[in-house]
Amino acid sequence: MGSTHRRTPALLLRPAWPDEGPLLSRLAMNSKAQWGYDDDFMSRCREELTVTPWRIARERFRVADSGGKIAGFSSVKVRDAKALVQNLFIEPAFVRLGVGHLLLRDLLDYARRHGVRLVHVEADPNAAAFYEHEGFHHAGEVPSASIAGRNLPLMEMRFS
Repeated sequence: MGSTHRRTPALLLRPAWPDEGPLLSRLAMNSKAQWGYDDDFMSRCREELTVTPWRIARERFRVADSGGKIAGFSSVKVRDAKALVQNLFIEPAFVRLGVGHLLLRDLLDYARRHGVRLVHVEADPNAAAFYEHEGFHHAGEVPSASIAGRNLPLMEMRFS
């Protein structure tokens, strides 16, 4: 009897390379678009979802590499025992295969090792359930950086 369960692919978690910005930007747009947002909405998100070499140099970017193909990526900023998840995007073909979980666990382990006590995520409303499943709690709302009048769930995780 065959299984309908998809398996987590073999992944290598590695730092992002400075020249991968265009690939990561395209992946972020594809990942965001899978929620059914229209072209106008996606156009207004483009700047915020653009990954530049400058950002790669200043945030901790990690790539989930599956046999040379980028399955997803994350980035985080750490400052004063606080961390803000900047990006966590999964290529649509790799959604629900555990890639997001692995990238987030890697990010949280990094944060703990660097003395972080509080992690925040300004989540897409469609991703809030994922963060709850991973142990985050709702901490309020924040205005979207891309869409005027839109609020995003602020998710947080505290370490003791």
